[in-house]
Amino acid sequence: MVCQARCARLVRIRPALTARARCARLPPMSHRPAGARTRCRAIVTRHASDLGRWELARTRPAESLRPFVREYIGWSEQFGSPLRRRALPDETAALIINFGAPYRLSAAGRLDAAFERTSFITGAYDTFQVVESCGETHGVQVDFTLLGLRLFVGHPLDDLTNQALAPEDVFGGFAQELAGRLYDAASWDARFDLLDRALLARLAAAHAVPPAVCHAWNRILRLRGRAGIGALARETGWSDRHFTAQFRHQFGITPKVFARVLRFAALVRDLRQGSGISLADAALRHGYFDQSHLNRDARRFAGTTPGALARGLTPDDGGFGV
Repeated sequence: MVCQARCARLVRIRPALTARARCARLPPMSHRPAGARTRCRAIVTRHASDLGRWELARTRPAESLRPFVREYIGWSEQFGSPLRRRALPDETAALIINFGAPYRLSAAGRLDAAFERTSFITGAYDTFQVVESCGETHGVQVDFTLLGLRLFVGHPLDDLTNQALAPEDVFGGFAQELAGRLYDAASWDARFDLLDRALLARLAAAHAVPPAVCHAWNRILRLRGRAGIGALARETGWSDRHFTAQFRHQFGITPKVFARVLRFAALVRDLRQGSGISLADAALRHGYFDQSHLNRDARRFAGTTPGALARGLTPDDGGFGV
């Protein structure tokens, strides 16, 4: 499973074999008609090591979906022993459709409150999540923006905060039908094309989000968390308290915490890219002028210190280990 940025791949794997390919296949895609031509869309990365092996396919959705869906990700993985991954929050919410062994999930690392899900949909997170897997899994992930999830779910997201629910409990029969069609698809590209069609059809029937809240969400996103919440409230014509309550009702997170999540996620992306930027320079770039603020966000959103986070991140969304 991948859960990019909210559920990143969090085990550090030193690959013994790495390859990039297009138009890859994964089980159970054994019935594609002979001679069928497939448009190459997915970029696929494969890794193998003494821990096991995994395959990752990713692509962007149809252009008209991009304000609402960041990315499609397909994965196939097989590990011989249980692995724990730490899922870091960002501006997305993930739909995980898994055709393999179930995952064991716990918010903020509270293992005493862990529960199992094979497939799940997350809402907004204001903390990290620990995901444990064992055995073989393969499936598809849809990374929604919070605005996109709000539209596709069809109701406010305040009951999804820090939750990982069964997809059918949120999307109803649509989720079960979609999972069956994805399972039968003949390639990664076929799966991603199917997602485009299904989500475009659902988008056409979506109810609009209140314009003032939608405007504020876009402003915070555009400024990568550097927006003044008081100024945004004044733009809506609401009091700070009413604006915060309405934003949280629609998206499941307060505007202030959402801004902090965006800023921290941008820092993590900079560190993960392996460009040689130091933790101190990355912190300054993203507005962390006070070490105590960086420490606070690293503890809340990653459950660790900034230094441990910088040392533990790996490229290719390699994540951060528990």
